[in-house]
Amino acid sequence: MTQNFDRTNPDEADEYFMDCIREGNLKNAMTCFDQDAIYMDKDGIAISGLDNIEKVVANLCNMKPDIKIYKHKNSAVGKDLIYRLDKWTMTATDPHGNLINMKGASAHIMRKNADGVWLWLVDNPFALSFFAD
Repeated sequence: MTQNFDRTNPDEADEYFMDCIREGNLKNAMTCFDQDAIYMDKDGIAISGLDNIEKVVANLCNMKPDIKIYKHKNSAVGKDLIYRLDKWTMTATDPHGNLINMKGASAHIMRKNADGVWLWLVDNPFALSFFAD
C-alpha cells in the first residue's frame, strides 16, 4: 500500500478497502468487515459469518481488480452508523485470462467500532441489479 488511510473517516475507510482489493491483500481487506457483517452476493443472497465472507473477498483479491468509486453519498444514521451509496467501475482479468469490465452501484451500512474505525456491517456491491428489470 502506497498511502496511509484514516479509517475513522468513512470515505477513507472505503478507499482503504478498495486499495486492499487492488493489491490483493485479503488479510487487510477482511479487517474492513464488522464482526456481524453481511455480504450480499450478486443474486441478492445474504452471506453471513466472516469465514464465508472471506471466501467471496478472496476471489476478488485474487483478480486484483482496478476498482474506482466515482460518486458517493454518506447519510448518518445516529452516531455510529452510516448508510453509504456509491457508483463504481471495475476492470480485471478472470482466471481464464478474459477481460472483465463492470460498473455498478453499492449500498452499504457502515458501523463505527470502539476505536472509531468505520467497518462494513452490510456490504451490497450489487445494488444496481435490484433496480434493473
